[in-house]
Formats: sequence, structure tokens, C-alpha cells
Amino acid sequence: MATTFTAYSVYYYDNQTPPVGHGMAGRIVDNGSTVTPLPDLKKTDLNGDPKVEGFADGGGTLRIAVTDYTAGTARPAYVYGAAVPGTPATATWSNVTNLYSLVKFGSYLYAIDYDNARVVEINATTYAQTGVSYTLPAGLTPSGFIAHGQALAVVGGNLYGLFTFVDSAWSNYANSLLVRFTVSGGSSISVGANAYNGNFAKNAFSLAPQSNDLYVAAIGGSQMAGSYNPASRLQKIDYTAANLGAAAVIDVLSPSAAFPYEFRDISFKGTTAYILLGAYNSSWQMAGKLVSTSDFSTFVTVNDFSGGAPGYFWSAQYTADNDRIWFARGKQILVYSASSPAAPVATLGLTAGSLISTGELFDNLNDLAYVGALGARTTLRGYRSPLQASRTARAVQGRTLAAGRPELTAEQLALLDEDEATA
Repeated sequence: MATTFTAYSVYYYDNQTPPVGHGMAGRIVDNGSTVTPLPDLKKTDLNGDPKVEGFADGGGTLRIAVTDYTAGTARPAYVYGAAVPGTPATATWSNVTNLYSLVKFGSYLYAIDYDNARVVEINATTYAQTGVSYTLPAGLTPSGFIAHGQALAVVGGNLYGLFTFVDSAWSNYANSLLVRFTVSGGSSISVGANAYNGNFAKNAFSLAPQSNDLYVAAIGGSQMAGSYNPASRLQKIDYTAANLGAAAVIDVLSPSAAFPYEFRDISFKGTTAYILLGAYNSSWQMAGKLVSTSDFSTFVTVNDFSGGAPGYFWSAQYTADNDRIWFARGKQILVYSASSPAAPVATLGLTAGSLISTGELFDNLNDLAYVGALGARTTLRGYRSPLQASRTARAVQGRTLAAGRPELTAEQLALLDEDEATA
């Protein structure tokens, strides 16, 4: 068994007018038999949107980057050792105002900025920007929509990016875009004429490779309270195709009477897929199931929360180190042994002695990132709506109106539009 590290973040909003957010980042150490949460890696100078990313630096040392976001402002990233945190290095990435993914590719780190749909190259040793970046051009953005950088993944020796498109009101979405980057480390990032495909379902967010296929999970558009989005899809594409744009995007699963949910995450252990299914009920609790399948027709339930569970952060990923399934279940983190998943080996919650310390008020899970044992990293970031993910002024104001929910009602959207018009 290996000793592995996972990073997480939590937050709460106080009772000031307007409420002020407070965040904290912590670690989880898993030695293969005991899963131990270690809160308070950092809890000063973090606002209500704390983020964590795991990576291996230029020397192969496992690191955890902790940051948060303020609209339009590049915030410092504090880089700790995963095993021995020590005093963090501090990096400010001026071209990354809303970090949404950080991966190691070749000798460099690559970050994707959600609000600016931009990929930025970072020195893996000094953590300084190299000056190399790629911003999704207007020609790849559907007219009337705003592009967002959703995910990065290293697959088959290439760097892939996923972009989503929503209008300024966050009401309508366009199809999602997968791109295969051409990267010359230290020199350039580009996308060839045949290296992108815009035929994926709306509001896609999760990437998972298996054999020659890349699987993509998509909400299908906006989330709803009380019903699922019927346009949600689990899709796949042959990512090895020389002409990615001509490759078929195949629907693997769609919502059905048997599974009246949206597709919220996918990962693989060999040919076994772990799929997170869920939709918000009328009380804005998530109802769904975590299932496994080897043929996408017969499913085994790992965790059933069809009666509803609280919280707004949901993800489920398999990691080969210690054969684990990491399930962020709203306000909890459940850790399963994939070989015997009848019950979790650890259930971590927002209580003293678990994910938080005595006297702390943190009441929501915000992020989870598997750091690894030997440098391999699997992102565990769950889906976030534009209201949750964006750090624009509109999003900040909208979150105050939503009072914690991931979407605004029609009345709240109208109020937000009215306030912006008179500002």
C-alpha cells in the first residue's frame, strides 16, 4: 500500500451585511488502511471560494496549491509540500484570475482560467508564468455566448481542453468544445484546424479516458430543482483520431425512467466505469446514485442517495493508488475500497476532529483534489454552475441572491438584470 495525499477546501459565510466568506484548505493522508484528515493547512486570508490543486513539481515532489478568487483580480497561490507542508511558496499568476484546473504536461504546468477561457504555462520549479498562453479565439466561440475554460487533461501523450459556452444571463448554453492542443514547452500553445470538436452536449465538465476513447459528462444545460435536465449526456469520442473534428461524438447514456438523473462524473478502473448520477430535488438537495458498470447496460449501486442529500459539491473518481473511490457527497467525503465497496472505509464530515477543527464554523465543501503517491494526479473537481464557478461581479452579486443554491430562480435573474441596468 502507498501513502497518498488528497487536498480539500471548505467555507462558510458569516452574518455580516453583506455576508463575508471565509475559507480553509486541508489535507487527507491515506496509508492504505487508515484515512486521516488533517485540517488547517491554510485558513487565513482565504475568502468563501477556496480552491486546491495537486501536482508534482519539476523535481517530482508532490505539491498542493491553495488559492481563492476575487472578481477580475489575480490572487496569490500558496504552494505547500503535500507530505511536509512547511512554509509555502507564493506565486501570483496574473493571467489566471480564476484557476479551474492545473496539470503537469512535459516539463511545465498548465493552468486553465474559467472566466477567460485561457490556458497558461507555468514553470514547474519556480512557479512563475513563462509568458506562453492560449486564449480561445472568437472564431471558436458561438455568437452570443461567453466561453469558459472547464477542464484540462493529459491523455495519450497530448494535452486536451474542454470549453463550455453560456449566454450573459446564464440561461442558455451552446454545445461544448473539446480541443487537442499542440504544445511546444516554453514556446507556444496552439490548436490545429482539425484538432477540435464542438459537437458535445451543452455544459460538459468531466473528462475520463478509457482505451482509445475519451468520455465526457455533461449536464445538458442549466440545472433544475425538482427535475433532471433531459439533455444531459454521457458521450465518448475516439481521441486518437487525426481529424478530431470529423470524429463521431457517440451518446453512451442518456437520462431514462430507470435513471432520472444528470451525468455528474465518470472515471475508470480498467473497463469498469464509476458513474455519478444526480439531480436536485425541489428542496435543492441532490438525489441520485453512484454506480459501477462494465457494459453500460448493467449497473451496480455503490451509494444510493435517491432520497436527497445536502450540499453543492459532488464528484466521484477512482484512483489506482490504494484502489480507492473518492466520493465527494455534498457535505461529506466518502472513501471506498474499489475491491469491496459495500461500505466506505472512511466517512469524513464537517465536524470537529474530521474535516474541520474544534470551534470552526465551516459548513460547506468547496473543492477536492487528489494529489497522488508518485506524482500521478486525478482531478476530483465536481461540476459547478456558472453562478458557483465564475468570479465576475455578476456572479458575486448572484451568489448573494441565491443564498447558497447553485442556480438562480427566474425572479432572482430578473432582479439581478434590473440591478445591473441601474448600476
